[in-house]
Amino acid sequence: MPHSLIFGIPNHISFSIAIVIVGTAIAILALRSLGPESWIRPRLREAASSGWLPASILAVFATVVLAAYGTPIPQTAIFGAYVIFGIALPGMLWVRLFRGRAAHVSEDLTLGLAVGYCLEMATYVAARAVGAPLLFVLWPISTLIAFAAIPALRRHWRGSGARVPVWWSWGLAVMLGYLLIYSAGTFFVSHHLTGTDTPYVDMPYHLALIGELINHAPPQIPYVSGVPLAYHWFFYADAAATSWATGIEPVTLLYRLSGLPMFVAFVVLTATAAGRLTGRSWTGPVAVAVALFGTVADPYSWTGTPVFDTQTINLTWISPTNLFGLALFAAIVLAFIDLLQTDKDVPRRYWLLIALLVFGAAGAKASLLPLLIVGLLAVIAGFAICCHRLHGRAVAGLAAVGVGLVLATILLYLGMTRGLVIGLDSLRSLPVVSIPGDEHTGGMLDLVMPIVGWLIAVLLWSFLWAGAYGLIARRHRSSADAPILLLVGIGAGGLGAVTVFSYPGLSQVYYLTVAAGAFGVLTAAGIAAVVPARARYLPLIVCVSVAALVGAGAVLIISKLGPANAPTLAQDHLSGVLPVIIVPVLALLGVAIITLVVLRLAAPRWPVLQGSVPLLVIAVVMGFSLPNVANVLASPIHGGPPPGLSVAGDGIDVARWLRDHSDPDDLVATNLHCAWYTTVYDSCNPVSFWVSAYSERRVLVEGWTYTTRTIVLPSGQVAPFWDPALLAANDSAFTDPSAAAIAKLRDGYGVRWLFADLTGADSDSLGRYADLRYREGDFAVYELLGP
Repeated sequence: MPHSLIFGIPNHISFSIAIVIVGTAIAILALRSLGPESWIRPRLREAASSGWLPASILAVFATVVLAAYGTPIPQTAIFGAYVIFGIALPGMLWVRLFRGRAAHVSEDLTLGLAVGYCLEMATYVAARAVGAPLLFVLWPISTLIAFAAIPALRRHWRGSGARVPVWWSWGLAVMLGYLLIYSAGTFFVSHHLTGTDTPYVDMPYHLALIGELINHAPPQIPYVSGVPLAYHWFFYADAAATSWATGIEPVTLLYRLSGLPMFVAFVVLTATAAGRLTGRSWTGPVAVAVALFGTVADPYSWTGTPVFDTQTINLTWISPTNLFGLALFAAIVLAFIDLLQTDKDVPRRYWLLIALLVFGAAGAKASLLPLLIVGLLAVIAGFAICCHRLHGRAVAGLAAVGVGLVLATILLYLGMTRGLVIGLDSLRSLPVVSIPGDEHTGGMLDLVMPIVGWLIAVLLWSFLWAGAYGLIARRHRSSADAPILLLVGIGAGGLGAVTVFSYPGLSQVYYLTVAAGAFGVLTAAGIAAVVPARARYLPLIVCVSVAALVGAGAVLIISKLGPANAPTLAQDHLSGVLPVIIVPVLALLGVAIITLVVLRLAAPRWPVLQGSVPLLVIAVVMGFSLPNVANVLASPIHGGPPPGLSVAGDGIDVARWLRDHSDPDDLVATNLHCAWYTTVYDSCNPVSFWVSAYSERRVLVEGWTYTTRTIVLPSGQVAPFWDPALLAANDSAFTDPSAAAIAKLRDGYGVRWLFADLTGADSDSLGRYADLRYREGDFAVYELLGP
């Protein structure tokens, strides 16, 4: 497939984008040429101002892009119909009932999508547990029928008639269109629906869990038999339910479709929360831009991103649970903003909305409820200190979230911490201080470098979310401060978690990434607080743009003046290393201070600057991040799969045959354990999950990473399998087949099928003791019949 130079997008998609842009420009010019007496002009203007038009164009564009990357148009249409009529629309009706009112249709539909996800997961897991998975479709059907048939509920079909500015709908549609283009050029192009695949290392893992939820509830680890799944698995339940309802392959849902409505929910709900909090519609797109694209400034030539932050766009497809968490967290933040922002009574049934969203968040991402608890504690503490009273709704919300967290810890995470440690390990991993040679040093260095890294992180975080400091300028205090305290608490919780916690694989960064929406809303609210009143805003917008470019230029100059390579402690003393990593950040701080002084001196002589100095300083400081934002957007989602992780098309076909010719409860044994075939287990990278992923069957032992019993060594490697006798029995059936070896798997462990990589098996002997059922290329399936 020929590609263009932009993100590797196929040329025909690039041409389609160009045609849309040119066609839109021509339509605008034609509309302007029509006289005021023309009957066409007002109707065209009304269509353009409707949110349905950009939504329709976006849907058509998504269909074209998905088709270009192998998704059949009928499957896209079926998926869209299911999301609308099976999740979002019935969810919207419940949202309007719980809230006692209707809002703008975009808000109601996306909040309804989040609630619909929660109801879908609850009903699907229950239906799957009783062995009738399709029973879950009764909830949307009965909802639509009840709200149509019961007179008291019929009013919830009617919208509020609220409207939003034209640019708000079109602006969010453009952002979503860009996300689609970015997804196509960085993820779709490297993850294939058919044939040989070279996926990111975690994608077969996600696919295996979808297959597990398709066939079993409650779920277990599918690639190591008998190990419980202590994980946030609600995304996989959603994908499994969608697969049952639509007949769409799980790989198509994972690689192409399921993430798209979650993007929409996150973008619209984040924009709505910002507008609700500030009363200004323009803060919505600002909040979304900060949440999606914001990343810390990088004043170094030798790092990528110097410290962890909320940059989330390159994680959205390779971590579907993170994207799902972003969408549900945006919904729960909006619900709590509505709850805390007013002293007016809310319907008691509003708490049912809160409870549903807490349920969904509990199993969507483990980091969500702890952050929400910190946010609610901030509200309670803030009102107790400043207002000398207890915030009743925050207390009630804290109780609900606390109960949700306790139940999730017991029922979903089985009381396990999955390798959580508290200490300086996380700070030592910050890229800016994790420099070559430091592993051979000790003493004071083990304390100095993490502290230096944390101080740098604090400054860079302050630059990235500098807009939030505008809230200090607020003069009036009221109940509207409760949502601000909530967002501040969520942000502080995320920053604190990434500072003191450490997980295997740096998973502590997800405490920050799932808080991206909260940081975006908080930043937009602060910016709104310092925007001066103007009769004409165009000069101010120009000044803000110039200030941001000045900030970007300052970072580029500082990074060019510094060394091109990282300092190494093996060659340099600490006194030579610290200035290299500290001075660039101090230089940025100096630029911010100089900007403030210069603008204050110039403001009396330049009318456009009067009252806008805080805003322009914020623009300069946030402009520090622009070069790194550009680097992130121009980079692929990942640098390619690790060696040997290519999944052969023949293997996928054989796994599919096994799925179609076996029972979901059948157990499979395989000799595939590592990212590459090897018999030396101390050099094995046990991340092979693709047999269980594509066969949708439980495997006796495949890979053993990401399990509750996995031991991570100090070097970051995974220890050998914890049951060497089981592993030896498993592998001997392939390398040294015998009647006794086969009988041990069949009778001792309950194995029914063998999935063999023939390059590492004695296929001639194996065929004498097991029934060869299917072979393609280097892969074969054998059935173990009774003695």
